[in-house]
Amino acid sequence: MQDLQVFSNFLGNNAGYTAVSAINSNFLGQQAGYQASGASYSNFQGYQAGYQSTLARNSNFQGYQAGYQAVSAIHSNFFGYQAGQYSTNASSSNFFGYYAGRLSTNAYYSNFIGFFAGNSATNSNDSNFLGRQAGLSASSADNSNFLGQSAGESATSANNSNFLGQQAGYQATSGNNSNFFGQNAGFQATSGSYSN
Repeated sequence: MQDLQVFSNFLGNNAGYTAVSAINSNFLGQQAGYQASGASYSNFQGYQAGYQSTLARNSNFQGYQAGYQAVSAIHSNFFGYQAGQYSTNASSSNFFGYYAGRLSTNAYYSNFIGFFAGNSATNSNDSNFLGRQAGLSASSADNSNFLGQSAGESATSANNSNFLGQQAGYQATSGNNSNFFGQNAGFQATSGSYSN
């Protein structure tokens, strides 16, 4: 028997199947919200959107496998093909775009917008990655802003930094507290902490 699904709407083959604590929620699509847990007041729309997600209250996952197996994604919005899929600790975040925020870990209060933006990013809380592949595979980029195509892509140790421009801060290493403005600014910079 399905548990605590009061005032909810599940539309689609196996939508909301064995979901737990899904009060006032809408799961639309084949296997949308399938075995989801702690997903009250949420909207999952698309094939396997929110599939086996855990702690996704007050969230909106829209798109093919958006929010699929996401963990701790309370008050979040994942829109796009596999946006936020397998993400962990991404509460109060917005991932918009194809693969945006997919496989991200520790990305609370962050905005990843664009194709592959923030994909596989680690420890990127309170950050904004805007642009195609912005912040892709970035590691330790808390409180940072990467704006532009591949800005901050694969950057390591780039906390409290601003990389603005195409490939600005691309593969930068030890770029904490830095500002790289312009195309290729800080490209593969090493030990660039406190740089402008």
